[in-house]
Amino acid sequence: MVITDNSKVTILLATFNRAHLIVETLKSIQNQTYDNFECLITDDNSADDTEAVVKKFIDTDDRFLYFKKPEKYPQGLSATRNFGLDLAEKRKSEFIQFFDDDDIMHPQKLELQMKPLIANPKLDLTICMYRKFHELETIEFDLEKADNNTCNINSDDILKSFYLNNFNLNSPGPIWRLSSLNRHRFDEGLFYAEEREFYLRVFLLESIEYRPVEKVLFWYRKHAKAITTNLYPNPKIKAQSEALFQSNFLKLVLCQKSPPFYIVKSYVKIALKNDKSEFLDDIQHFLIKPANLIRIKFLALLIYIKLIKTFKK
Repeated sequence: MVITDNSKVTILLATFNRAHLIVETLKSIQNQTYDNFECLITDDNSADDTEAVVKKFIDTDDRFLYFKKPEKYPQGLSATRNFGLDLAEKRKSEFIQFFDDDDIMHPQKLELQMKPLIANPKLDLTICMYRKFHELETIEFDLEKADNNTCNINSDDILKSFYLNNFNLNSPGPIWRLSSLNRHRFDEGLFYAEEREFYLRVFLLESIEYRPVEKVLFWYRKHAKAITTNLYPNPKIKAQSEALFQSNFLKLVLCQKSPPFYIVKSYVKIALKNDKSEFLDDIQHFLIKPANLIRIKFLALLIYIKLIKTFKK
C-alpha cells in the first residue's frame, strides 16, 4: 500500500461504561490538526448510556464509528482491543492509534507523531510523552513543557528498557504501523498487565524501529472509576493474571534462539522471591541443552540454580 503524505490513522477507542467521560475524549480527538483519521469506538457492551451518548456524538462527524462487541469475544479490555484490531485489519488500515475512553489528546498528537512515520517507511511506531491528571485539573496544551524527568521515551534497546521499567510506554502513547502488529493480539486471559505482556511480546518477537516525539501529547486520567483502580486492589484477579503472564512470558523467552540473559536472570530472582520453583525448573531445562552452555553467563546461572536446589533439599 502506497503511503501518502496524508495517510489515514485508525484510532481504536475501547470503551465500557464511560457515558459521563467519553464525550470529552471524543472532542479531543475531533480537534486534531491532522484530520485524516477514523475513530472506531468498540463498546464492551456497556450497561450505562455510553451507546446513546456516543451515537449522538457521531451523528455530527462521520469519521467516528460505533461497534458493539460481538458475543464471540469475551468480556474485558484485551478482547475489546482485539475486536478493534480485527476491524482495522479488515478495513486495511495503515496506522493504528490505541486510545482510552477517559484520556485526552493534545490537538497535535496525530500530526507530530505521523510526520516521522510518513518520512521513514522503516519505522514501526512513534511514541510521545504523557502526563497524568485528575478530574478537576485544567489541561494546558503547552508543547514547550516536556516532563523529561518522569517520562522517559528514549532507548537504544526498547525491549530491555521496557522490561526493566526504564521506558514509559502505554497504549495511548504510540502510533503503530499496523503491519508491525498484525501477527499479535492481546492475551484475553489477562485482566492485569495485559498491556505490558502485549508490548513485551511484540518487542521480543519483532525487530522494532521507533522514533520518540519528545512532547507531552496525551493526558492520562486518574480517577476513582478507572479500570485499574477497580482491579488492582483485588488480590485474586491481580495474582492470577500476574502468574499467567509471568509463566507464559518465561516460556516464550526460553523458546527464542538467543534469549536475553537479563530476562532469564530476572526470572531466577522472581522464583526465589515468590517461591516459584517451576520457573527454576523451566530455566534449568533450557540451560542444560548443550547448545546453550556455550555462553559463560548462562553456565554460571545453571550452576547457581543447581546450588540453590541443593541447599533447599
